[in-house]
Amino acid sequence: QNPYCVKYIMTINPIKFLSIAVNMASNTLTNSPESVRKTLWIIRHGQAVHNPRAEQAKDNGCTHEQFIELMRQDDALDAELTELGKKQAKACKMSCDKFQLILSSPLSRAIETADIVVPPTPSVKRVILENLREINGMLLNAQRRSVSELSKKFHHWDYHEIAERDELWTETLETQADCAERGYKAFRWILERPEQNVFLACHGGILRFTMQEHPLIKVADARASGNLDRPPDARFGNCEVRKYTLQESAGEEGKPIILLTEVDITDDASSL
Repeated sequence: QNPYCVKYIMTINPIKFLSIAVNMASNTLTNSPESVRKTLWIIRHGQAVHNPRAEQAKDNGCTHEQFIELMRQDDALDAELTELGKKQAKACKMSCDKFQLILSSPLSRAIETADIVVPPTPSVKRVILENLREINGMLLNAQRRSVSELSKKFHHWDYHEIAERDELWTETLETQADCAERGYKAFRWILERPEQNVFLACHGGILRFTMQEHPLIKVADARASGNLDRPPDARFGNCEVRKYTLQESAGEEGKPIILLTEVDITDDASSL
C-alpha cells in the first residue's frame, strides 16, 4: 500500500504489478460478506463442421473478416461435431460425480460435447441455457434447432429455460457487447443456483467477448502450474477445458461485479 513501493513495482515489472492488483481484487471479493463462490469447469465444444478451415486460418493470423468469410463458406445449420471433434471430446472424458449441475448452450455441438465429456447420469441435472449460445445471427451455425428436434436426440436435458423455437436468430450478426452481456447474465444465473460445482459447455466467441470485453467481468489467474504464458481470458481452443472459481461482489447500479479466477486442475487431471 506504500505509493513508492507501487511506483517501484510498476517501473521494474509492470506484469508483476498487474498480477498483484488482480490478486488484491480477488482477495477483496473473497473476503466480502456478500461474496458467493462456485467452482466452474468450462469447455469449448469440439471441432464442428464450420471450424476446420476458419480455425486454421485464425492460427495463421488471418483477419476477423477472413475468419467470418471462411465460416460462411463452410456454414451449416446448427453445425454438428466432426469425427475429430468427437475424438477431442472423448479425450477429455471425466466422471460426472464431481459435478452437481451440467450446463450447455442450445447448439448441438456444445450439447454433444458435454454428453461425451461428462456422460449423463440420473443424479446430475443437465440444463440448456439460451444465454450460453454463440454470438448470434447471420451464420446458420449460430441458429439452433427447435426444442422438439433437440429433445429427440438429447432427451436427458432440461429445456425449460428456452423457447420451443429459436426466437433470437436474425440475419444480422449480434454485437460483441450484446453477446458479452448474455455471458454475464449466464454467470449471474449460475451464481443464483444452489449447486456448488458446475460444468459448462459453450463456445469460443461468447467466452472471449464475455471474459475480455464485459466491464463487470474481471478475470484473474491463481494457477501455479501449466501454461502460465496463456492468459486466463485467452480464447479457448476446441475442447479446451479450464477450471475457475466464480464469485461476485457489489458493483454499480445494482449490477454485481463477477470475478472468474482460473485455478489449477491438479488432482482432477487424472480424470481428464
